[in-house]
Order: sequence, then structure tokens, then C-alpha cells
Amino acid sequence: MEILHCAILLAVLVQAQCEVAVEGFESVEVREGEEAILSCTTPSDILFCTFRSPTDETFTMKSGLPYEEGRIVYHGEDEKRECGMKITDVKEKDNGEWKCLLTALLDGQAKKGEKAAIITVAKPPSDIHIEVDGETTAAVIVNYPENKERKVKCVAAGGRPSASFSWMLGEDQFSGPVEDLENTVNEDGTLTQAQVLTYESQPAHNGKQLTCIVNHRGYSEDQLSAQQNKVTLDLDVQFQPVAADKPQEFYNLAIGKEHVILMSFRAHPKPSEVHWALSDGIEVAEGSESMDTRFKADILAEGPSDGMYTARLTMNPVKPEDAGTTSELIVTNELGTTKYPFTLSVGDKPAAAPAVSDSLDGGVPSPTEAGSGPVIAIVIVAIIIIVVIVVAVIARSQGMLCFADPPKTEEDKEKAVEKEEGDTESAEHVEGAKDEKDAASVEDGTLTNNNSKKSVTARVSSLLSAMKKTVGSKKEKYTESESEVKLQESEEKKEGDEEEGDKKDDSIVYADLDKSAMSEGTRPSVTVENELTEYAEIKPQTKE
Repeated sequence: MEILHCAILLAVLVQAQCEVAVEGFESVEVREGEEAILSCTTPSDILFCTFRSPTDETFTMKSGLPYEEGRIVYHGEDEKRECGMKITDVKEKDNGEWKCLLTALLDGQAKKGEKAAIITVAKPPSDIHIEVDGETTAAVIVNYPENKERKVKCVAAGGRPSASFSWMLGEDQFSGPVEDLENTVNEDGTLTQAQVLTYESQPAHNGKQLTCIVNHRGYSEDQLSAQQNKVTLDLDVQFQPVAADKPQEFYNLAIGKEHVILMSFRAHPKPSEVHWALSDGIEVAEGSESMDTRFKADILAEGPSDGMYTARLTMNPVKPEDAGTTSELIVTNELGTTKYPFTLSVGDKPAAAPAVSDSLDGGVPSPTEAGSGPVIAIVIVAIIIIVVIVVAVIARSQGMLCFADPPKTEEDKEKAVEKEEGDTESAEHVEGAKDEKDAASVEDGTLTNNNSKKSVTARVSSLLSAMKKTVGSKKEKYTESESEVKLQESEEKKEGDEEEGDKKDDSIVYADLDKSAMSEGTRPSVTVENELTEYAEIKPQTKE
């Protein structure tokens, strides 16, 4: 017994050593006439590549070795790494399980491996139909409302793989409670499927078609164009004349004139009896008139839409006693009788009654009035936004409100006055310089040292005059640094003009500021309203 166990274990080990891993063999789904590709591989070098079909045919694949007149050929780029097969024209016999059989070189020995995959040849259902109450039918009669619900089963047989279902009512998608039944596998491998729809009828469905649509990949474009995936059920929804929600009212009857009353309703089958029961006890059947010929009823007419009928009554003439009366139109068909009351009025149609209580203790507003509140609020907010935008635009253009310039501080005012006075002083310096130059050029065209000194004195006098005017204005103070810089710039400009224009010798003496005097506190000062204005002392400079 132990020897038997050892033999079995040894056989298992040998079998395991002879197997090689097969990778990449996947199932495919195609339609008949399309192409399918199966491919498998292994990490080792492939010696032989073989496929076995569902009919047990064997195909050893090699590049340049076709089968069935080229319908089955090798697929791949490297025969040592890829074992592939291409079926260029799939047929029904290709449907089923295929096996990839590999012989590979592993550790110097030939070892085998295999893997299975499925080629599913999509086949559309060969038969689709609708069953009601266990019978195949193309039409159904539904009595509404007694038997308004019906079980409608859509069956699709002979298809592969599974299909899906959808429904339409007339031209619109229809959704209702559905139940998918268990699939049945046929002998040829195809399926029979069914879905049950719980259909709830309505009077408006009468004359329409309930359509079952089978969605399957196997259908070709031509089959879809021919609507071979659809099956319809004609709906015959029968009901007695549908009652009105409330009595119909007719206004604007003119005394002594003719008036026509029209009343429409829905019924199926067509009414077998129609007559008018008027308030004074007079009854007028369709297609007849009253004894006094004042009332005339026309034959029932179809319309204004499918499944509807219209009755017509002519009153000629209208009498005062007709106002405020109530009469009836009585309609009968195979399923029952329905009465349609109506009232007559001489006056105009009254305005709609207010939905708010007239009492002063506070009524509940109607939905209409309650809904108008948000609308009014939106309008008011929109108006406010527009007004704000307009005011902002005007204020910005006019420099008003928040767009106005900020008020100037006392320091800003002093800077403005200082700038203005500085401009005035600069102008006076320029004029003084021009006067000195003119005085110097009066004589024979030459200047002496005395004349040069006089010119400097005149310039100093002009400068002091400008400073006094500034002090008299009581608005600004001049610092010694500004005076020094401005005087020095004026002297440098004058010196440049004299040297370039007249080319005089070095005997001319110019004024210079004594900075030591300013630092030692020997400067004269003038006080104006608690302000201290200091001036620099100017000393003539002698030529050594």
C-alpha cells in the first residue's frame, strides 16, 4: 500500500515538472463574419504553438502556415515568445472553448502547458414575441378601471449571449415594474430569456402601442434598420365615458339670440346613446330637436383629439328664464353611463374669488399671493441696486462723497505756499541778474573791479528785498539751507554767463556765504507770529 502511495506522489511530481506557465489567453466576443484573435505566451522559449478548437481540430501555428484557405493564420511578431492565432472570418462553428497548447524549453528540457479561453460568437435572438395571460398575442383589451393592470411578458429565444430589454409606449420611453425571469439554456447553447412588465393602463393609452425592445450585440445594422429587435402590443383600453371634474359653466348668453353649447368627453368604445336633459324637463336626443324647435342636438362628432367626442346643442332663442339653470348631458356606452352637468348664465364670467379671507382677524394668503411676495422683494432689491449704481457713477464723475479729494492738512498748505513763494523768488533772482548784466554792458565793453563789486552789491540788495517781501506775507519761513542753495545756484549761473559772454579777467570778486557765521549763531533773525525765519550773513570775499 505504501508503495502505491509513493508511486502516485512520484507521478504528481513528474507531472508538475512537465508543466509550464501559460499567460495572456483571454476570451473574446465577436459577431459572425468578424475577426477574432487569440494569443498566449510563456516566459521560456516556445518550441511548438498549437490551438485546439471546440470541434477538437488542432492547429499548429507558424508564420507562413495558413489554414482553411487563409481563414486561420499565425498572429504575432516573435514565434519564440508569442503563440497567437487570427481567425479572419468567424463562423458559428468557432463558438466555444479553445485551448492554447504550448511546448517550451525550460532548463534544457521540453515542457508543456495549456490554458483555455472562450470565443463567443454573438447570435441575435431568432424569435421575440409578447405573451399576455400565457398566450402569444399582438393586441390586448383592457377594461378600465376594473382590470387596468396586466402582466405583459416579452420573450427572446435563440440568442447568445444574454440580451437586455427596454419598453416604449407610443413614441415615449415607458418605465414600469419589471421582473427578469431565469434564463433557459437551449441544446445548441443559445438562451431563452423573458422579462415581465406590470402594465397599468390609462384611458389616454387607448390606441397606442406597447413596444418591447431587445438589445443584443448580435444584431447587424440591417437587422436594426428593419426593427427585427422590436415587438409591439396594440392596446385597446376600454372605459365608460370619463366623468368631468366639475360642472361646466357657460356665460355671456344673449337674451333673444342664438347660443351654441359644446361639450367634449372621452369614451371607448364609442357611445351608443347621447341625449340632453334640460332644466325645464325637456329631453333632446342627438340628431333631433325639441317640440318647440327651440333646442336642437347635432349628431355626436369625433374630436377634438383622438379618443374624444363632442356633443353640440343649439338654443334659439335664449330666454330670461334660462339664466341660472342647470342641465345635463347624458352619455352611455357598453361599459356604463356618465352624466355631465352644466349651468347657463346671462352675465359675464365673474372674476376669480380672492383667496384671502375678507375678515379683519387675519386670513391665510393664497398660494398665488404668497408667491408674489418674493417677486416684489426681488424687484425692490433690483431697483435699490440700480439707484446705488447711478449715484456712484455721478459721485465719481463730480468728485463727490467718497470720491472727493481728502482735505489738506496744515502741513500740506504750508508746502503749497512754500512752493509758490519759491517760484516767485527764483523769478526775482533772474530779473536781478539781468539788470546787473545790462548795467555792466553800458560802458565801452569792459568791466572794472569796482563795477564787479557794485554788481554783487546790487544782487545782494535784490535778494534781501525778496526776503523782506516773504516775511511780510506772514505765511512761510525760509531755512538757511534753502537760501544757501538757491543763492549759490544763482551765483554759479551768473558766473558762468559772465565768463562765457564777456571773458573777463580774474579781478572780479564774488559774494560767498559764511557758513561759520550761521553755525556760531551770529545770524540775524526775524520773528513773525511765533515763527523764526533765519537769514545767512553774506560777506564779500577779497582777492588775494
